[in-house]
Amino acid sequence: MQKYPIMTSRPRCGRSLLARLRKEHRRPAGALPPLALTLLLVLGGCGQTAGMPPDSTASAPPKTEAAPSAGGHAAASAAPAPEGKRQIQARLTGFRALDEGTAYAWGLASGGHLRLYRTEDGGTTWAEAASPLAAESTADPGPEAFRVPDRKHLVYLSAGHSLPASLAISADGGRSWKSGTLPEEASGGEAVFTSKHHGYLVTQPDAAMGSSQKRIYETADGGFAWALVMDNASLIQRPEEKAGVLPLAGFANRGIAFRGDSDGWLPLESRTPGKVTLFRTKDKARTWHEVPLEVSSRDGQGQPQITGAPVFWDSEAGGGWMPYEFRHGATVSLGAYFTSDGGETWQLKAFGPETDVRAALRSTGLTFLSAREGWMWNGAHLLHTADGGASWEVLGGSGVWEDTLESFPELIRLEFVSPLDGWALVRSEKADASRLLKTRDGGKTWVVL
Repeated sequence: MQKYPIMTSRPRCGRSLLARLRKEHRRPAGALPPLALTLLLVLGGCGQTAGMPPDSTASAPPKTEAAPSAGGHAAASAAPAPEGKRQIQARLTGFRALDEGTAYAWGLASGGHLRLYRTEDGGTTWAEAASPLAAESTADPGPEAFRVPDRKHLVYLSAGHSLPASLAISADGGRSWKSGTLPEEASGGEAVFTSKHHGYLVTQPDAAMGSSQKRIYETADGGFAWALVMDNASLIQRPEEKAGVLPLAGFANRGIAFRGDSDGWLPLESRTPGKVTLFRTKDKARTWHEVPLEVSSRDGQGQPQITGAPVFWDSEAGGGWMPYEFRHGATVSLGAYFTSDGGETWQLKAFGPETDVRAALRSTGLTFLSAREGWMWNGAHLLHTADGGASWEVLGGSGVWEDTLESFPELIRLEFVSPLDGWALVRSEKADASRLLKTRDGGKTWVVL
C-alpha cells in the first residue's frame, strides 16, 4: 500500500518571533541581543512561500518596493532585478513551454492589463514582453490567447465572445507587434499554426441545440489575411449534401491539429451516447471525412469523448496521441488514442480504474511525451506512466505539489518538454489567483516559481 508523508506545521517566523525575542530580553524596540539577532537572521527565510501574495506566480530576488498584484494585494518586497528581467506581477491565465529553457506566460496585472512574459533559463528570470497592439480589453485572456509556432513567432487572438475579434502578430518574441485582421465571427474560434506563415482558424457563427455552422479559414502570411476554405452552411437547407464538409451536429471546441500544411484532424464534441467524432482532411481543410474509432465498452450508456486535438511527437516518426474520456454517472474513466503511422489509424488504450476521476474535476492535465511516458492529475495525486498507460505510479516527495493543489485546485496546464523538465499552471477555485510550478526530476519534486 502506498504510504504518504504526514505534513507537519512550519515554524512560526517573522513578526511573532521578533516580538517574542524582544519581550523575553526586555529591550527597547529595534534592539536585540547578539545571540537573538543571529537566530533571527538564520530563521528569517522560513515560511517564504506562505508569505507570497495570493496572485503572485513567480519568485525572484526581493524588490526594494512593494508592487500591487493582480488581486489588489501588495507583492513581497525584493531587491531590484537585472535590467529587462523581473518577477511576474500578474495573475497568470495561460502558459506555453517550447523546450527546457524557453517558455511564455501571460495573464492580467493590476487594473486588468494584459501582461506577457518570456523566460530563456527555465523560469529563473523572466522578461516582460510588449503587450499586443490589439489587446486593449481588460477581459481574461484565457489559456489559449497566444499561439506560439516557434521560439520567436507569436499570434495573439482575443478570447471570449466579444466582437469584433482582434489579432496581433509578433516575429521577435513579443518585443513588437503588428495588427492582423480576422473574420467578424472569429472570436472564440479554434486556431492552429503549422509554421510562422501558415495557419487555420475554425469558427462557429451559429451554434445551438447540439449543432453548429462551421467555417474554416486559412492564412498564408502569418495571420494578416484569411481566406474561407470550408463552410457547411449549405447543410442548413440541404442536409443530404454531406460530401466533403463538416456536419452540423457536434461542436468544434476541442481544438484542431495539423501535421504539415495539408493533413489535419478536427474532433467534434459529441452528444451521442457510445460515439466519438473525429474528422480528417488531406487537402488543406477543403474537404473532410470522418475517421472510424472504437470506444470503451465499460458502460453502454456512458458518453465517450475526445477531449483534445491530436499531438504529434517530433521524437517519434509518425507517433502521436489524443486524450479520451468516458463519462458514466459521477465518474470519468480516462484513456488515449495513439497512432504510429502519422494519424492514418488510431488505437484506443483505456487506462485502469486507478486513473478514474470525479466528473467535477475541471482538468486532469493528461499529457504524453512519447507513446510510453505520460503524466496526469487525478484530483488527489500526480501520476506517472512509463508503459503507455498500462500502469501508473503516484509521484510524491516534497509535498509542494499536494500543498499547492489543495489551495489552487484547478489545473490549467500540465506540460513536459523532456522526461525531467515539466511545468504546471494552477489557479484557485474563484480564478482570482494562480501559481506556476516547475519540476526538474520528472514530477517527483516541485518548486513554486
